[in-house]
Amino acid sequence: MFSIRSIISSAVLFVFLLAGNAYAAPKAGDAIEKRAAAATPMKASAVEKLYAGRTWKWQNGGGFYSAETTARGLFSANRKPFAAWSRKRAAWSYAEGNWYATNGGKLCMRALWTSKVAKGSLARSGAITCFLHREKHGVVYQKPFVGGKWYVFRHNPARRDDEARKLVKGNRVIKEVSHLKANSR
Repeated sequence: MFSIRSIISSAVLFVFLLAGNAYAAPKAGDAIEKRAAAATPMKASAVEKLYAGRTWKWQNGGGFYSAETTARGLFSANRKPFAAWSRKRAAWSYAEGNWYATNGGKLCMRALWTSKVAKGSLARSGAITCFLHREKHGVVYQKPFVGGKWYVFRHNPARRDDEARKLVKGNRVIKEVSHLKANSR
């Protein structure tokens, strides 16, 4: 059984690792906030098209959004497998769960994270992380569902430093997730 302290440490580590990656995108200014407010929330199908079958490469890891739909349970019909990993020095985490998109432009990942914390102990914690997406004239805006500010995720035409360029085809996390999972037993 895990102590409350290790569960909290794991959750804090997860937020730190994910925030370090997700917030690496450019900071939004007032002009971007206004343009994003004038944009339309993306449809679920458009968000799925953006992410399905791709890995979002982060500075210290990545997350894979499977294109395959799972049919395990009454409420998971539109959910697809999600796996991720993150590492910073000796601390690491991996996640397994699912992801889904809504017609309000929301992308959510629901996963169980396993983390190596202080002195090699392991902690597990569930997390739901969501991002909002809006689009206007081919420009995609994104922001974390909780906190954060809008930023341009993909320009039109796309630019070299767009965050959307970090979405690469294929599962680029499976090898590292398998390695970390084997080391956590």
